[in-house]
Amino acid sequence: MPGVVTVAIPVFNGARYLDEVLRAVRAQAVDREVELLIVDSGSTDGSLEIARRHDARVVEIPKSEFSHGGTRNRMMEMARGDHVAFITQDATPADERWLASLLEGFDQVDDVAAVFGPHDPRPDASHMIKAEMARHFAAWGGGGAVHIQRLDRSPAGLAAYRAFPGGLSFLSDVNCAIARWAWARVPYREVPYAEDQLLGRELIEAGFAKVFHPGARVIHSHDYPPLTFFRRYFDEFRALREVLGHREAAGPKRTLWDVRGLAGADKRWLRKQGVGGADLLRPLAASVLHHSIRMAGAIIGSRADRLPAALRGRLSLERRATFAPYDVPTSPLLRDGPRPGQKPVKVSPDWAFEFVRRSYPRRPVAIEAEGPRPPGPMTIAWIVPPWLVGSGGHTTIFRLVAQMEKRGHRCAIFVFDPFASERRHGEALRREIVECFVPIDAEVFRGLADFRSADVAVATNWWTAFPVRDLPRCREKVYLVQDDEPQFYPTSAQAIWARETYEMGYRCIAYTPWMADILRERHGAEARYFECGTDTETYTFAPEEGREPGLIAVYARRETERRAVDLALAGLATLFERRPGVRVVLFGSNVAQTVPFPCENLGVRSPRELAELYRRASAGIVFSLTTHSLVAHEMMASGLALVELEGANVASALGESGNLVMLAEHAPDAIADALERVLDDRPRAAAMANRAREFVGQRTWERAGDQLEQALVDFLADPGGRPGEAERSDPDGRRGASAAARALSGTPQPDG
Repeated sequence: MPGVVTVAIPVFNGARYLDEVLRAVRAQAVDREVELLIVDSGSTDGSLEIARRHDARVVEIPKSEFSHGGTRNRMMEMARGDHVAFITQDATPADERWLASLLEGFDQVDDVAAVFGPHDPRPDASHMIKAEMARHFAAWGGGGAVHIQRLDRSPAGLAAYRAFPGGLSFLSDVNCAIARWAWARVPYREVPYAEDQLLGRELIEAGFAKVFHPGARVIHSHDYPPLTFFRRYFDEFRALREVLGHREAAGPKRTLWDVRGLAGADKRWLRKQGVGGADLLRPLAASVLHHSIRMAGAIIGSRADRLPAALRGRLSLERRATFAPYDVPTSPLLRDGPRPGQKPVKVSPDWAFEFVRRSYPRRPVAIEAEGPRPPGPMTIAWIVPPWLVGSGGHTTIFRLVAQMEKRGHRCAIFVFDPFASERRHGEALRREIVECFVPIDAEVFRGLADFRSADVAVATNWWTAFPVRDLPRCREKVYLVQDDEPQFYPTSAQAIWARETYEMGYRCIAYTPWMADILRERHGAEARYFECGTDTETYTFAPEEGREPGLIAVYARRETERRAVDLALAGLATLFERRPGVRVVLFGSNVAQTVPFPCENLGVRSPRELAELYRRASAGIVFSLTTHSLVAHEMMASGLALVELEGANVASALGESGNLVMLAEHAPDAIADALERVLDDRPRAAAMANRAREFVGQRTWERAGDQLEQALVDFLADPGGRPGEAERSDPDGRRGASAAARALSGTPQPDG
């Protein structure tokens, strides 16, 4: 059953347009009763008689009791309608569909709190006013379509709101309607001015929807002489400062550009109306004068607190000499600085971990495949984190890229950088790969905006696993896991998120059998493994002869905690106490080092320089608390006897102590003991180095490329296949792979 809608109009000496306005209200075509409510605050021009002639319900109040916010709250209380349409005494509904359009706005979604419509200027308005109104209301639906407004509370949405709050908060009770249920929760503030802007802001920030409806048009404009316009803008912006704290931006250059921009917008509007050539000169001169006056009124009015009271009174159209800030709660979303006693907080849409937050709720790895892929070259997209020159993990990735390209597969590299650490463009990044890592043909892109499609998308660390999971147009997704990344972090959110990626449902290709076992046994993932190759052309073998006694090469990459640099230094300090003649050379990091004994620090060096160091040294240290380092293989290829930390992570790949490397307990004295065994028993050290060289010689990058390629081919033969519970418990974790595939991609083989 149709209800009641109230049209509420505050009136004070509005006889000029009031009869026209009320006739238009009474002419509305709506399917419900229209209550016409007038609150008059002391009219003496016949407004009361006009209102009663149109059968309005008239309530009279003293002028001293009127305020824009407080009076409208009283009208909401008095109104019978569930929806209350507010217009002013000089805003005439443009046609009989005005009220129906406002009510239509409430039907758009369930939680519409307010609806507003455009203002059409009166025929005698200046071109500046007409152009301004056209620009203003074009901000919503282009001015011609219903537009639903709701605050996007994501970081990006909040940033957009903070940059331009008026795009969402604008509400004008010259022409709007309020839902009673919303007003009961968020009423007008009891303020003398800017009550509609404040209400619009608080409704939006409360989570409600607001609607612009182009059919709810009223005819309304003010056109004053220049000085009167200045005084009106002075009053308007003083009120905005008093109520909302707004201070208009000002400065010689800024204000000049603002006036120029507004006049330019008027020029474009005039041209659309067919005005051109010399006919533009006079109206553009009027535009410059109008906007200059407007900016002056806005700037001075919003700084009215600095003016003497007498001057404020002379500048005001209302002759009001006061400046009275109102205690209105500030918006928690728009607050610029901290409250007294609080620390500043930077609000930014560029929060580094937004990519993680947007990845929830959990969802499966997205693939798009309709059965097995036919044989032939693959397209492989590698999504990688930014790098520093010398990064072992990136060296492995880029060598695998090169291996895939040698086999005819097309690769592309996408650098995913949520922490904004990389500013170079793709070609510069590609040049660095070629010059500092390994020659490749792959294009390099910064970010994922240029991603189109791939047979296989490869995530290469935990934070790339989140966006790769949702990449579109991929036949298969693979996770290249080089290390147990949750161990890189203390008890932290990053550790949780890194662990989460192992349980997303990716098919994994791990570096080392130890890492593959972790993925299978702890996380239930399908996992194969590959073994890194070594650049034996650069890291050539050197025999015992020619090595410097007591020279120890130490991989001291301090920025990588899992290399346990301080534990290595502790062991070396103990060794230094025991014996003279030891010379320690650190390398691998440009971070300043503080050490307890004299040593040298080479920093980051080229592979050829490191190979020369390895061929001269008598012992090497590369510590690994998780997956063992590629640097260890390079030392072994060079014939350098190596000391590592004992543990399943190393022993699973390099065997028992003394076979390929000397393993030490995690204690300074035990490390010193192991180094002494290597330095003192040179025949044994040389035999161990020979076995190690044979070991790495069997593990070429070609072999690693074969392992990777076979895994990708098998995955694409069964795209999207993910192991069930029974298959997850299979120690091989590979759903019936052939014996040849097992030999290529994973089951440990005896090394002899």
